[in-house]
Amino acid sequence: MTTTRLIVGTLLCLVFALESQARPIVFADSTNVMLDYREGAMAEAQISYAPEHWMSVGLGYTDLSTDYSASHSFTYARMSVLVKRWNMEGAQANIFGWGGIGNTYIGRYVAEFTPDGDFNGHDHGGPPPDPESGVVAAINASAYNAGAQFDYETLRFYSSFKTDYVDSSLFWHRADTLQIGFAPYRHDTDSLATWFIISGRNYAGDLHESQELAFLVRLFKKRSWVEAGATTDGKIQALLMFNF
Repeated sequence: MTTTRLIVGTLLCLVFALESQARPIVFADSTNVMLDYREGAMAEAQISYAPEHWMSVGLGYTDLSTDYSASHSFTYARMSVLVKRWNMEGAQANIFGWGGIGNTYIGRYVAEFTPDGDFNGHDHGGPPPDPESGVVAAINASAYNAGAQFDYETLRFYSSFKTDYVDSSLFWHRADTLQIGFAPYRHDTDSLATWFIISGRNYAGDLHESQELAFLVRLFKKRSWVEAGATTDGKIQALLMFNF
């Protein structure tokens, strides 16, 4: 897909061309931009504004159609909240939660038929296929989104668990992610940090159910985060976030 290729191309260029900084700290009256690409699974773009350090509001677009003939996507408005933060000597832990509303979309596609001529394509309650062309028209539906993340980090160890859920009358989708990371050297607030991350993810829902294991390199400073790597199947993953 053209959009997906553009996102991953931009991410990879930034990974190798930028002075890699990384994990953004959310400041009051700041804007955060995020681009995320996972080959064979999804591509996502978000922009959010934080009027306070503990909450933000924003817009996003998620493309879930990488492996499908029809476009499957979710466009949303979301609020995120820092539920709880623990500041410890040499460590920090956080709980984040978010929720939003939006629109799911399935693009027009060519339906499949069984030998007896019955429709055997996507069953999303949409319009029937045109009997002559077999094309099903595009459909939209309202949707909601909810999720949460818990993370714990020291100067040399990182761990997080994240769950994100989308539901509508067209389809539902959930991604659960567990990450463990190790830093080869200690870093302070203003220095460049390097992390080697092991990331496991489970996808569930109407679109597909699968698991993936990825190995990533993450680089960050105070306001920016860049990471890239691949799954054990050789599929590219890349993420860029920056705060300004």
